[in-house]
Amino acid sequence: MRTPTLISVLLVLPLLLAACIGSAGPEPAPVSSSIVVTAETNPNPATMGNVEIILTITDEAGNPVTGATVMVTADHTDMSGMSMTGQATEQSNGAYAIQANFVMSGNWMLKVEVKQGSQSVIQEIPLVIK
Repeated sequence: MRTPTLISVLLVLPLLLAACIGSAGPEPAPVSSSIVVTAETNPNPATMGNVEIILTITDEAGNPVTGATVMVTADHTDMSGMSMTGQATEQSNGAYAIQANFVMSGNWMLKVEVKQGSQSVIQEIPLVIK
């Protein structure tokens, strides 16, 4: 009689463990960002060709964020497949810059990813190229 009980326990135990693991509930939502990214261009307004994108990155109190890694992706929103990616370089006082060569006018979306320590924030900024 001990063998059927042992077999039953061995068969039921994995099911109970799987049920416990699956009932943990949804993962918590990511914490909202306290980093603010603004962009300006040189030339302004931005035109086709070489454009310098200057990003100003601050915390929620308006203090400059320094020492961050800043990756920028530019996607043409009206034509899939047109995109550029690169790392912005730190200039000073929370300013980061990157050069881009826009070969087509229209609506672009900048996706700016700021990594500092364990914090990573992504912000999207629309950009019109004339």
